[in-house]
Amino acid sequence: MFALGKRKKSNSLTGIVPGPGGIAIACVQRQGNRRPALLSCNFEALPSESDIDLGKLLKGHDLDAQACATVLPVGDYKLLAIDAPEVPPSELRAAIRWRVHDLIDFHIDDAVIDVFDIPPAGPADNLKKLYVAVARSVDVRQRIDRLEQAGVNLEIIEIPELAIRNIAACLPEDEQGIAMLHFEPDQCLMTITHQSCLYLTRTLEIGYRQLLDTATDPQPLLDRLALEIQRSLDYYEHHFHQPPVRHMGILPLPVPAFSLTDALHNSLGLATRTIELGDVLETRVALDNKAAAQCFLAVGAALRRDSLSL
Repeated sequence: MFALGKRKKSNSLTGIVPGPGGIAIACVQRQGNRRPALLSCNFEALPSESDIDLGKLLKGHDLDAQACATVLPVGDYKLLAIDAPEVPPSELRAAIRWRVHDLIDFHIDDAVIDVFDIPPAGPADNLKKLYVAVARSVDVRQRIDRLEQAGVNLEIIEIPELAIRNIAACLPEDEQGIAMLHFEPDQCLMTITHQSCLYLTRTLEIGYRQLLDTATDPQPLLDRLALEIQRSLDYYEHHFHQPPVRHMGILPLPVPAFSLTDALHNSLGLATRTIELGDVLETRVALDNKAAAQCFLAVGAALRRDSLSL
């Protein structure tokens, strides 16, 4: 999303995502018309994020010689939907900054901004819309400095919504439209994509901690989750004039939970499955379920294709 200078042409990209217990590293190689290949995938674990010496942890991965991408944490940025300013391309940056300055809670001079298109809301919609990702410059700079000081050749900073879009775009269900769920400790990021385009994203205040806490009586929480998902599906169908979504994918959870896929299938009537790395790309490495869950966003970052950058 946030491009750091001009990216050198390469058929591979390495995603690096620090997290609460360590850091995920995944290298993906593009193969023309064939599915991308996962060349390597590791989760380097340490007891707590504050104890991580990234330089020591990443030593031996040769990340100074590879094009690398990382992912901002949810909460370190805002994703806004706006009408595209009708200005010449040379004035787009200034116009967007002016448009969003009242929509953020910090000064626009302290912001870094990037944009990507929102698909039109039906065939008669002539008003172009944009998603604008806005982050504090200091937060982005801290992520850059931390990784570059560890010897990482960082070229891209992605956001989770687009990392998940990158994953969904590799699934056959994306051709007709697919909803995706990515659970974090205290929230769930939902996306709806269709033919590689991100149409809709929502953050639901239900994370895998809540799923674990209600494991003995999960139905009330499941009903609330299903209701929020259905509202999003209805909005997508009616606002964008699209056929109903029939498929939903759930990225693996790093903790054991009850049969979430079956429960949501029964509630929503969607063909629902947990997504595995082998569904997305050719895998040349073997990971257990927990490691795969910890690495999925790094894989999504490594699947990134070029997009509009201000």
